[in-house]
Amino acid sequence: MTTRYPLRLGSVRRIQRDDYDDDDYDDDYDDDDDDDYDDDYDDDDDDEDMTSPHHAEDKTSPHQRTRLPRMWKKEDITHLPLSEYQHPMPQFLQQPNEFFIQMFPKELLEDIVYQTNLYAQQMDVNTTFSINMDDLMVFMGIILYMGVMYLPSINDYWALDTRVSQVTHYMTSRRFKQIRTLLHFNNNEYEKSSTDRFYKVRPLFTNITQQFLQVKATPIQIIDEVIVGYKGTMAGNLRHYMPDKLDKFGYKLFCRASSDGFIHDIVMYQGLTTFSNHPVDLSQDEQQQVMSSKLILVLVKTIQDLKNTTIYADNYFTSIQLVEFLMAKYECRYVGTARGTLDYVSSNGILAMCWKDNKQITILSSDVGVEPISTTKRWNKDTREKPQEQTYKDNYQYPSAICSAKERTEN
Repeated sequence: MTTRYPLRLGSVRRIQRDDYDDDDYDDDYDDDDDDDYDDDYDDDDDDEDMTSPHHAEDKTSPHQRTRLPRMWKKEDITHLPLSEYQHPMPQFLQQPNEFFIQMFPKELLEDIVYQTNLYAQQMDVNTTFSINMDDLMVFMGIILYMGVMYLPSINDYWALDTRVSQVTHYMTSRRFKQIRTLLHFNNNEYEKSSTDRFYKVRPLFTNITQQFLQVKATPIQIIDEVIVGYKGTMAGNLRHYMPDKLDKFGYKLFCRASSDGFIHDIVMYQGLTTFSNHPVDLSQDEQQQVMSSKLILVLVKTIQDLKNTTIYADNYFTSIQLVEFLMAKYECRYVGTARGTLDYVSSNGILAMCWKDNKQITILSSDVGVEPISTTKRWNKDTREKPQEQTYKDNYQYPSAICSAKERTEN
C-alpha cells in the first residue's frame, strides 16, 4: 500500500531554505561578504537582486504566494528514457579558418571593421588609422594563438629573446597594440540612450550566440554560471568577486551547454536590467518567477526540443516551483540539487523530520514538534549560528541527561 503524506502550508509542512535567507546566502554567490574583499570591488549598487538568488522584482515572498497542497507519496518516478543522441557527421573543411568563419560569419567581421574605423575617427578626426578584413583576421588569429602559446607578457612575443615568429612575421607590436586599443563592436554615440550595460559588446554576443544555437544540442543540457576573468578597473560593479572560482574576479555569465561541453546559449548578467536587454523575451507568468528561475527559463527557451531534454543545474537555481513550472508549461525534465536545512512530514500524530547539520539527521517523534525554532552554535560566516528546531534540540539534550543519570547510578 502506498503511504501518502498530505503536506499543507502552516499546519503540516514547513520548509526553511537557505535560498530564501539573505543572511545565509551561499558564499559561491555572495559578492559582498568576504572580509578580505577590497572596497574597490564592491558590487552593492546594482546587484541587490542577486544577493539572494530567489528574489524577484515583486516584493511577494515565495512563501506568501498561494500554492496548491501537494500530496507526497513514497514511490519512485519513472519516465521514458531520452532519445539516444548521435553526433552529426562533421563537415569536410579544407582549411581550419573555415570553422572559425562558421562561428564568426563574414557579416559580423565586416561590422567589426566598420565600428573599429568609426571609433578611430570619433577619437581623432585626423587619424590615419584604419583596418581592413585581412588586418582583423590576422589580429584575431594572433589572439587565438596567444591563448595556445602562452607567454607572461604580450611584449614577450616580439622581444628579442622570446620572439615568436608565428606572430612577428604577420604583425608588428605597434600595429597589434593599436588595433587592440581601438577595437570596437558598437557605436559609442548611442550608448548613453541605452540601458544595456553590455552595450559595447552586445552585437558580438548576439551574433556568435546565434551561431552557437545552430549546433545540434545533446538531450542533456547543463546550466551554470561562468566567470570571465578580469582584474581591471574599468568594469565597475559588473566585475564580480567569486572566491571559489578559478578566476575570482570577472564578468558573470550564465551559460547553457551540452553534455559534451559545447556552449549553446549565454546570458550576460547585469543586475536588474539583465532580462530587459536580453534578446529572448519572457511571458507574463515567466516574468513573475524569481531571478534564478528566470535565468533558467531564458536559457531553455532557445532549446528546439524541450520535451526530449533534461536540464541539470545546481542548488543556486533549483526550487520546487521551477521544476513544476518546467514540467507544466514545457514538459521539460529537470535534475538539480536542492537547497535547504529543514524539511518534515507528519501523519497521525507522528513527525518525521530531516535536518541538515554537519551531516544529515533524520528523527521520528510523537512528542515534540518542530516549533519553537531556536539557534545553535555552528560555523557560519556572519553569525556563527544555525537554526535548530525543537525536535532535534530535545533529541540531543535528553539522551545526554539520561547518560549522566546512568553514570551516577552505576557509581
